[in-house]
Amino acid sequence: MDKHAADAFATLMKEAAKTHPLFAGIDPEKTAQMTGEMSKTLQAILSPQGLGNWMQSWMAYQTEMARLWQRSLTAESAEPSTDARFKADDWNEGIFPFLHQSYMLTAKAMADFADRAGLPAHDQRKLSFYTRVAADAMAPSNFALTNPEVLKLARETNGQSLVDGFRNMLADLEKGYITTTDETAFTVGGNLANTPGSVIFRNELFELIQYQPRTDKVRSNPILIIPPCVNKFYIFDINEKKSMIRYLLDQGHSVFTIAWRNPGPETRDLDWNDYLRDGIFAALDVTTDIVKGAKVDLLSWCNGGTMLLAALAVMKPEQKTHVGTATFLSSMIDFADPGQVEVFIDQPQLQAYNKRLETAGVAPGRDIAAAMAMLHVNESIWGFVVGNYLKGKSPLPFDILYWNADTSNLPAKWYSYYTEEMYLANKLKEPGALTLLDTPVDTRNIDVPCYFVAATADHIVPWKTSYLATGLVSGDTEFVLTTGGHVSGTVINHPERNRRYFLTGGDRTQGPEDWQAGATRIEGSWWPHWLTWLAEKNNGTEKPAPAKPGNRNHPALAPAPGTYVLEQVPQQG
Repeated sequence: MDKHAADAFATLMKEAAKTHPLFAGIDPEKTAQMTGEMSKTLQAILSPQGLGNWMQSWMAYQTEMARLWQRSLTAESAEPSTDARFKADDWNEGIFPFLHQSYMLTAKAMADFADRAGLPAHDQRKLSFYTRVAADAMAPSNFALTNPEVLKLARETNGQSLVDGFRNMLADLEKGYITTTDETAFTVGGNLANTPGSVIFRNELFELIQYQPRTDKVRSNPILIIPPCVNKFYIFDINEKKSMIRYLLDQGHSVFTIAWRNPGPETRDLDWNDYLRDGIFAALDVTTDIVKGAKVDLLSWCNGGTMLLAALAVMKPEQKTHVGTATFLSSMIDFADPGQVEVFIDQPQLQAYNKRLETAGVAPGRDIAAAMAMLHVNESIWGFVVGNYLKGKSPLPFDILYWNADTSNLPAKWYSYYTEEMYLANKLKEPGALTLLDTPVDTRNIDVPCYFVAATADHIVPWKTSYLATGLVSGDTEFVLTTGGHVSGTVINHPERNRRYFLTGGDRTQGPEDWQAGATRIEGSWWPHWLTWLAEKNNGTEKPAPAKPGNRNHPALAPAPGTYVLEQVPQQG
């Protein structure tokens, strides 16, 4: 594609954006940058090398299709599918073996063609990702007339399954999202987030919860949890068998947690300064006012960890004297490799999304949830479409999926700063590249003992990226790599009935792969290892458990889980 053709294509797309409903809500002026990216993709494909790669992929596809036709004509049976979408016996009867196998060949050809486009690294990953998303959407399992399991169930129920599925779809359209669990089975404050405690502080940004001790004596240095503001805090207290908070209380710890408020359009101008000053710093001040003389152990997760890193980097010395240790679960300083999320983060996409931010005043929680679901589109989207709508079934109760669907918005200003200055520009790791609370941000100022936890299957924060953070702080550091994912490896890792393991103790002067090769494997949860580390770095003493929550300055305001977590705030924008 020459420059004249590329310019014509960009103009055509810009004009279409003014009227086509596909581009509703997107600033037409910003689409010029997006179409520029598309033009580069087409130019790469139509280059001599691109055409050569295309021809190779096309010939391979045609050869495999010819073999498939030959097997079909001779009634030669195919090997059983390893794809969960096509494992049922119904896919081996009639026309359906040819249907699903031809789809698999087509999807593979699409992916091969995209993978060999020869684009710059980020553009290549983005093209490959969206091509696979498109191919997954085309699967015959996603359509009633080409899914033999759906047709069989419809016959067996005299069509009732299709009627029930249509009702499910209408209910989800009214809600604005796909139902992934039986939401009637759970109540926050009932069978979720039910560890006894009290709200002992509240401002416009968060509530601070102090939990009721479960032992006669408690450790003098309390734990303060800083959860991510993109999710509800009660993942730390999901239920009695999984609750990290309840486990810590059972081990004799005093536990406080921030419960972030779910922001609406009126909070659009809240930024990182607000979340540090009126959030983390305020919570630390209240905790140390209640537990006199304490050196607080700070526990953070995901973007809560990134905020804590920024907070510690600009914290005044007099406040830092109240910090004993800092723990970071799946947290990043260096955003050079942000994992699969990277496909959503570039200048054209962020600028196109700015129109959405301007209109809504927030990054709607449903937008963020939808993006995360795309990373595992078959499991997180199409599996439920088939089950809920085509088969008319209701999903089973699952507490983690209930929490995942209980989304939170992000203030527009906070979101833009996070994505543009940290994800895109990668400034957090550069001393003085950012300024927060009128102070240059330098993570080398973090001189308290730090404990970093990463998970092997984390698709949001790659463990090797988390490992890099240990070299960007000045304090004594420990790194632990646990099996599991972003949630299942870190926050949901109770020691009872635990089949996971973790690695620790490798040579930290080496890169992540060499560290992993030399680390010691320990069976079970990393939680007890962390508590031993806390005792070594910030031991304190034992003292009688407090008889009641708060103090004269901060009396109990409401029972846990508080009021903010229950507020109903629109999540659609």
